[in-house]
Amino acid sequence: MMMRFTDWSYRPGGARITRLGRSCVLAVGLLFAALSPGHAQDLLRAAAVVNDEIISMLDLNMRVRLAILATGQRESAELRQRVSAQVMRGLIDERLQAQEAERLDIAVPDDQLDSAVDQLASRNKMTREGFLNVVQQQGVLKESLLEQIHAQLIWRTLVARRLRPSVHVSEEEIQEVVNRIVSNRGSTLRRVSEIFLGVDSVLQEGDVRVNAERLIDQLRAGADFTALARQFSQSATAPQGGEIGWVQEGQLAPELDAALATMQDNTVAGPVRTLSGFHVLLLRESRKSPLGDVSLHIKQILLPLPDDATDQQQQEVDARVVEVGKQINGCDGMEDIATEAGTSGSGDLGTMKLGDLPAPIQSIVRSLPIGQASEPIRVAGGLSVLVVCERTDAGIDREAIREQLVNGQLDLLSRRYMRDLRRSANVDIRI
Repeated sequence: MMMRFTDWSYRPGGARITRLGRSCVLAVGLLFAALSPGHAQDLLRAAAVVNDEIISMLDLNMRVRLAILATGQRESAELRQRVSAQVMRGLIDERLQAQEAERLDIAVPDDQLDSAVDQLASRNKMTREGFLNVVQQQGVLKESLLEQIHAQLIWRTLVARRLRPSVHVSEEEIQEVVNRIVSNRGSTLRRVSEIFLGVDSVLQEGDVRVNAERLIDQLRAGADFTALARQFSQSATAPQGGEIGWVQEGQLAPELDAALATMQDNTVAGPVRTLSGFHVLLLRESRKSPLGDVSLHIKQILLPLPDDATDQQQQEVDARVVEVGKQINGCDGMEDIATEAGTSGSGDLGTMKLGDLPAPIQSIVRSLPIGQASEPIRVAGGLSVLVVCERTDAGIDREAIREQLVNGQLDLLSRRYMRDLRRSANVDIRI
């Protein structure tokens, strides 16, 4: 029977329980009792050593089986081989972070771990006991699952205590996001998910790319994107299954924007290399951004030009409107420029709804930077230069934007933290 756990919440990079409790020792003892001495010895041998702490073949085998179970794929020798390298990287990260958590005297209370297990069982519509029994029926020690959940919790606790106090988001940063959202109203929105694999040095480039390509192969073979993201992504979006959410052009790295622009809904692309690593992208859906309750305060310079203007008249007005545009430097002083232009249609147009403007004007002022003159626009009676003095949108949640920016900074800091832990570690992979 194949089983896929919903809302699988593990992400590589959490601290591991380094000393197993009595129940786990008993479970391992019962497992070994059913094996030949040679097989039991093989399970105990070191798959890797991280700062003198062993990751056994049993650790690796259990986690590989968990990863396959979580992603809903049918187990095979080929799949286990493909998944092993990805799982090993996650186990190494866990050990490094466990050692760091121990150094900082950070721990996760038992009731917090119990609550996380209960939530996972509930999301799979099972009792705690029933859920753990199903895990064991699939050939996985339940203690391996508990260690995996503990890993996520303790890393999250470490990041919150160690890094969160250093993160500060200014009102100016929030306003910049607000301005971008408002200016892109009516443009294409894309709902995007990601799997991110970081590259800490040029020596890792090839191996990380291969791992990203293997993930794409698994997706093409039917693996669930959300589950793979929870298992292997190193981004802060991993606990949410890689879900970034709805994004506008310019919100992500240019390389990711370029890839998304060529994708169809429900397709996967990658690996896409950015400055920090490789991304596998899923474009879940796309749609036009609603105009919403966007208000614009606009000023105008209008230079008259009759519909039956001669070529010479057209050239003269074209030259004049270019000169007028050069004089504009923000909204201050627009009245003086309008007076100098000497045309009755120039001046302050007041505040109006974006959705009430003609479509051609919407496309121009929607993303026009505040205080910057537009290109000359042919309107009834002449050529117009528009300046947006202010944009407002009553439907924007500034606190949600603040939280998003905080999480983005925490994600970056936690990746750097993990990179430093790896660089200072002694890691010996023996398989």
